[in-house]
Amino acid sequence: MTDVEDNGWSQVHQCASDGYLMSLERLVENDGSVLELETNDNLKQTPILLAVREGREDIVQYLIRAGAKVEAVNTLNHGIVDIGVMKGHYSLLQNLSLLALPKLPVWKNLFKLLSSTSEEEVEAAGKCLDFMTGSNAESNLSSSSWKSFLDNSGITAVVKLAKSTIPDNFKIHAFHALFNILDQQEVQEQFMSSDGASALIHLLKSSHTPVIKLCSEIIMKLSTHPQYSKILEQAVPSLLKVLQSVQEEEVCVPVLQSISNIAHSSEKLRSSVGKVPELISTISLRLQIASLPALVLALTNSVANISDGNSDNQCAFIKNNIKKGILKILSTQMRNKEIQASVAGAVYKLADSNEQTQKELSDEILLKSLMDMLKKTRVEALQEKTAMAVWALAGNSTTQKRKRARDIGVAMLIRFLLSNSENVNFIGSEGLGVLAQGPLNQQSVIGKANGILSLIDLLKSQHDHIVLSVIRTLRFLCLGVAHIPHRENQNYVSQCQGIKYLVALLVHASNELVQVESAYTLGCVSLGNKKILEEILKNGDFSYVRILKMLYSSQAIVQLLAGSALATFAYNNLTQQKEIDQQGGIRFNCFVPFLKSDDEYYRCNAAFQVVVLARIIPDEEQARASAVGIKLLIDLLEDSQSVHIQALAADYVASLSHTRAGVPSAMVAIDAVEILCELLCSSSEEVRGTAAIALSYLSHDHKGNRKILHICRKDPYLMKEIKRYAKSVAKSLNEGWQHCKKIGLPPIQNGRINMVSRPTSILTGLDENVHSFHNSSSSLEEDRTSIPSPQVMSRRNSLHNKPQSSRLSHRSNHSRMSLIEILEES
Repeated sequence: MTDVEDNGWSQVHQCASDGYLMSLERLVENDGSVLELETNDNLKQTPILLAVREGREDIVQYLIRAGAKVEAVNTLNHGIVDIGVMKGHYSLLQNLSLLALPKLPVWKNLFKLLSSTSEEEVEAAGKCLDFMTGSNAESNLSSSSWKSFLDNSGITAVVKLAKSTIPDNFKIHAFHALFNILDQQEVQEQFMSSDGASALIHLLKSSHTPVIKLCSEIIMKLSTHPQYSKILEQAVPSLLKVLQSVQEEEVCVPVLQSISNIAHSSEKLRSSVGKVPELISTISLRLQIASLPALVLALTNSVANISDGNSDNQCAFIKNNIKKGILKILSTQMRNKEIQASVAGAVYKLADSNEQTQKELSDEILLKSLMDMLKKTRVEALQEKTAMAVWALAGNSTTQKRKRARDIGVAMLIRFLLSNSENVNFIGSEGLGVLAQGPLNQQSVIGKANGILSLIDLLKSQHDHIVLSVIRTLRFLCLGVAHIPHRENQNYVSQCQGIKYLVALLVHASNELVQVESAYTLGCVSLGNKKILEEILKNGDFSYVRILKMLYSSQAIVQLLAGSALATFAYNNLTQQKEIDQQGGIRFNCFVPFLKSDDEYYRCNAAFQVVVLARIIPDEEQARASAVGIKLLIDLLEDSQSVHIQALAADYVASLSHTRAGVPSAMVAIDAVEILCELLCSSSEEVRGTAAIALSYLSHDHKGNRKILHICRKDPYLMKEIKRYAKSVAKSLNEGWQHCKKIGLPPIQNGRINMVSRPTSILTGLDENVHSFHNSSSSLEEDRTSIPSPQVMSRRNSLHNKPQSSRLSHRSNHSRMSLIEILEES
């Protein structure tokens, strides 16, 4: 048995090497000492080392069971692990590692090889580690491999390898092994705490493309965790250099995703990433020339994440002509739904809350492409992102929102209400709300299309912003300009159980703003509708006391809206005024802070409220309270530079003009007619329309009628605008106008903003820059300093044919005391 052949091997060596298990068993049974018999050659190898060299797993397992020394080494100091690694028998080594033999630390020896100065040993050890941590079917991966990796200082070895002088192409397998186990939190923590970030940055400078790709993928995976993104921020300049120098898609995609993830982690990091020199310009340029879908997707996602909520980055992308790249992608990738969604998402993030980028991106071709996508797609995720992009481009401008809502259409907006997407629900409600407002609204169209039922279903939403939007939209659907109720829509709300839901929100909502908005909308739904008012009052949960308490809320906007709710219930209804008075009443002091406010929106609403509620304000004379409110409204009409406030004040003037005797006369006495006629030349359709309606109501006052005729006779254009919008012009005004036409009228000047001819520059540049009527508290901070159009300024200077000083003197003659006298006389 111990006879040695010419090659220095005995029979036991030959059996172990060739895999003759049965013969080997007989030899060991006859003489156990052969287990450690060494070959008579220069390597001095035992049978188990020979079996490992040939990958004889069954022989190795038998020899271990028989008691062979697993720590044996040959004359080169190579043991089982060394030989197995160099010969590529990774499965054998993995199975040996599972035995967890104290004298055979497989993992420890692997990392020892990984620290070798030999390129071949490092590469072989890396391949073995890659195999043992891999998830392919051949590897029979043990779930504890990542733990063994950590426990044997594998992370330290890999980081050290990255910084070594070994050529990068020999390191890649070790880093792939790290990538295999990187999903484990403990691995991530140990890698980052072991200065892994600097190791990755070092390898990003490699000239070996696969190494760069793998490092980018590791950064991409780590950067999905915000706690590591701050550390990985230092890698962004290196990632940018890769993006500028490498063209291969498989490298650029993880590079872009890494940058995108880092930017997405926090607002501060977005700002830092955006400030990296040439980053935004490089991404913008790459988007203009990219064609491969995966690269286009990575580019558009990075644009979205870097732009998200950061105005500087949004503007930087626009400055670097990102629109050109977006238009190019939309024209060439229109069949790829994933890319469509990503582009729409990028447009949304670029335009969100940024007036400058909204204007730059409001390109007819871009909007048409987005609208085509929106109308054709049935994929909900794509519909959501496209709708958000379209709506974001409208910004805060009521005019632009109305235009976008008209493009989308009532039918689709109602379908939005049925979507599973909360964002789409919100856009549907907001779009319908915009279309329901103003002098040329679509209240009837929306009501007949069954939009009210879908809106009321959304009152059950768990999201306050959606509930608030729906409540306001229902209000707009039920009440038009001049507080004219829409009876059919009011009845629809009642039939769809809307009253029940609104009262429940008034009583049980946790958000005080939802409560007060519900009260306000209940007032609008019941205005002029005795049956619905009785339904509300019969509800045991409803009480004016709840609304009166909100007059003393800690939130100013809640106080203001509580006043609006009470004023709506009390509007032209003496019975409800008495009921409010009996349930607690209102003090003038509740309105004083708003009447003196620097915010025009607050002053305008409070002025209307005190006039309506003047009869039941016990601590101020009715005529005096009314005079304060009327004067404030007329002053706002004349002095405000905000089209939003002009329209709102004109709406309230129209509403008050058909309340009680004396109010129209008081307004006419302080030049309301002249000021409203000036507003007929506004660049805003909403202002022109509400002003025209207000004038139609004032035409029922004898003096108001004469003033309107006098002014319109000099400028027939104004009568055209009044008749275009108003439906309740006094009969005497029509008769007087017919007489004026017979006598002869001057021609209408060229360039007028009217239904026949409008300057293109005004139509295309129209942007009110304001929210819709009665918006949430955030709208109160919007820009209210829009500059009047040249036509308005010209009109204001020439309308009365008298010097400005004379006009001011004329207005001053009608002090608050003279208003009080007029109101007292009435």
